[in-house]
Amino acid sequence: MKFTKFITVLSIILFTLLYAQSLNEHTIDCDAGSAEACYQAGELYSSQAHKEKNYDKKKVAHDVATLYKKSCELGYAKGCTAYAMSYAADRQKDTNKDLEYYFKKACDTGDQTGCTMLNMMIYTIEK
Repeated sequence: MKFTKFITVLSIILFTLLYAQSLNEHTIDCDAGSAEACYQAGELYSSQAHKEKNYDKKKVAHDVATLYKKSCELGYAKGCTAYAMSYAADRQKDTNKDLEYYFKKACDTGDQTGCTMLNMMIYTIEK
């Protein structure tokens, strides 16, 4: 029983260290201009933050959106889709014009989800 607890605690510690290292590496690569690293950093940061009980939702959302936007600006199609989705979640913004821009950019650079979202948006606006 004690050995099982030890292994569990050790696993949690190792996962936390690997996550921190991975996020740090992606952030460094993002700062160096890697579009995919910016996207991956956003994904990791978001998924880890949601596991914590008392996280600052607005700050995390802002930081993740910033990483996705940078990924998009650097040409990563999934980053454009992810940024548009996070942008759409911010109900205080006038979203239609910007959503169309980012979904179109995602679609034009090869992200099928971005194309689907763009088509759904256009269909909804036309109705």
